[in-house]
Amino acid sequence: MRVNPGKLRYAVELQEYTAQQDAIGNQTLVWHTAEKAFAAINSLYGQEYWAAAAQGQQNTLVFVLRWSPVLARAAASADLTRWQLLFEGRSYAIQSVDDMEFRHKLCKIRVVQKNEQNNSGG
Repeated sequence: MRVNPGKLRYAVELQEYTAQQDAIGNQTLVWHTAEKAFAAINSLYGQEYWAAAAQGQQNTLVFVLRWSPVLARAAASADLTRWQLLFEGRSYAIQSVDDMEFRHKLCKIRVVQKNEQNNSGG
């Protein structure tokens, strides 16, 4: 699948929920930006939209990004709740990471916008 590079015009951040030590050695979990990238964005339509609506996930978006080692790590993760995508100041829970055609060129990430009160953790 080819994507016109001009369509990858929306700035996004991929964040991972990781442990961090404070000055006295206590560990806390924080969102850490693992990568900044540019993406193309689509909303769901047709059958995909109605399937998401049946699960209360009408606010699902699909981002297409260039493949990277960070995306490979996220795709291999057994727990996608430890990952989120930031776009225009909003956090999105990652539902799936798809290495399109298994070619390691483009990646399709399906996300659902998080509730504001649920933005702090994984």
